[in-house]
Amino acid sequence: MNAIVQTACKFVTSSIGRKILVALTGACLLLFLVGHLIGNLLIFGGPEYINSYAFGLHSMPAWMLWGIRLGLLVVALVHIVYTITLKLENNGARQQYEYKSTITATLSSRAMIWTGLMILCFLIFHLLQYTVRVGIPEVLVPLHPTNPDSILVFDCYGMIVKGFSNVWCSGFYIVAILFLFSHLRHGVQSVFQTLGLATRKVRSLWNIIAIAYAIVVCGGFISIPLAVLSGFLK
Repeated sequence: MNAIVQTACKFVTSSIGRKILVALTGACLLLFLVGHLIGNLLIFGGPEYINSYAFGLHSMPAWMLWGIRLGLLVVALVHIVYTITLKLENNGARQQYEYKSTITATLSSRAMIWTGLMILCFLIFHLLQYTVRVGIPEVLVPLHPTNPDSILVFDCYGMIVKGFSNVWCSGFYIVAILFLFSHLRHGVQSVFQTLGLATRKVRSLWNIIAIAYAIVVCGGFISIPLAVLSGFLK
């Protein structure tokens, strides 16, 4: 057992071990974004769809719901902390080959740490607004409006529409998603490259996949505030 613990400690404290953990946690967050986007896009189906989705999530057993939340928190913290430590170590090294690689790097790759920190700030705001619901009243509506015996649930649809009806709120959200686009543009490719899947022969393919993923995910998220501001969702 001690040997296993020692091996694990050496792995998570080594440079390559931390890079692999950053890649694996990044992959988990990429999958979460897809699931989160699919759930959010239900708003285009109308109040019944998005409210049913939100009700279903909060109807999960408390241990399961909080287990998922804590799991995501741990994944995010590992990703953030190890990314920052690796960045600081790279900056401290100041080796010639690192300097040359920086010159040839893309804007997205050079800005990864900064776009990540901007996304973190946005995430805190987003959680306070739509998860903790700071300053948002508890408005209940029928889950199935056409059924007089329908149960009452929290009006998630109304909360989202009201929130994005504020131009400043929508603007901040859209700018944050653009930062996310830049982060994903490089991050998706980095995940596969770190895990040894993006060889030179298929690197261009992964680059296309990274761009496509970033466009679909970020375009999907941005479509919601734009739909509210345009009056399509009201």
